[in-house]
Amino acid sequence: MKVNLEEVLFAMQSAGSDEAMYYVIPFEKIMSSAEVSGKYDESDLIRLPDRRDIDDYGNMERFIERVKDEEIQEWLTNAIRGRGAFRMFRAALDRFHMLNDWYDYRDRCHRVTAMEWCEDNGIEYEGNRYELINDDEEEEDDDYGFDQDYIEPEKPVIQKPVSMPKQPQYRIVSIGTRNAAQLVFLASGYRDEILVKKGFEKADDPEGAQAEIEEMLKKGYTVTAVSESGRYLGYSVTHEDGESLIMNELFVKKDMRRKGLGEMLISSAASDAEEKGKELKFEVDSACDEMLSLLETCGYITLQKLMISAVQPEENAPEIAVGSHRFRKG
Repeated sequence: MKVNLEEVLFAMQSAGSDEAMYYVIPFEKIMSSAEVSGKYDESDLIRLPDRRDIDDYGNMERFIERVKDEEIQEWLTNAIRGRGAFRMFRAALDRFHMLNDWYDYRDRCHRVTAMEWCEDNGIEYEGNRYELINDDEEEEDDDYGFDQDYIEPEKPVIQKPVSMPKQPQYRIVSIGTRNAAQLVFLASGYRDEILVKKGFEKADDPEGAQAEIEEMLKKGYTVTAVSESGRYLGYSVTHEDGESLIMNELFVKKDMRRKGLGEMLISSAASDAEEKGKELKFEVDSACDEMLSLLETCGYITLQKLMISAVQPEENAPEIAVGSHRFRKG
């Protein structure tokens, strides 16, 4: 699934309070609620963020927090209290020649909301990517122009060009029933890779992989993906077991390995384990030598030795279990 980020932004910003906008999966197009009404199954539609998700009132509050001049901050804070908050806020900004700063910040917030919507739903997007500077980061020279002392009215505020990240930007995404379908081919690839390493043919069973993901979600397992511009490049599966958080699946696309994505997924699971007060452990298939090497790189050690047995005769060929599926060589 693909979409142009500018189209998502336009749809978000132009939707009325009584009309929702949807991404129609079969056609990879954005349509209004009137256009899709009665024509598509609910499973074919993904609702775009609305005005509540955009949360421009919250954006105003966060903008004010970033203003360092206390007098200006007080003016802006008073402006958004009571009725006519948006109108009064714009008037106060105009008084201090900060309208352009606000519009720049607001537009970046909208873009971040659009990007996160794409990534959370596994929709690959085309378009420029922006990052918001965290409020706790110290910036000597702030791009927005309002994290600095008040500039006298006669001195124009110069907007600096946006510097776009040169390196790919990866993001950790939580997988649920809403976006599990976008993970199917990765999960199928994981199972096929193990089969091939053990001398079996690929199962090539995305439907089975999807059913397995759905079953894990029902059991309360945590499924996490790493995304680049809405494209899922790898994933992990963890579940709680007593005092431990067990990672029993970790997979990254072959052409995206050695780029730190596996480490990102492990780090995310480690943070989750720490929050829950549990120890992170791993269940690693004997064929996953790359996984063992990755864990060693990340500072983990093997707690148990592998159990190895003699090969049985071909007529009694052993079965192999990959997830809930079982295969026999022959």
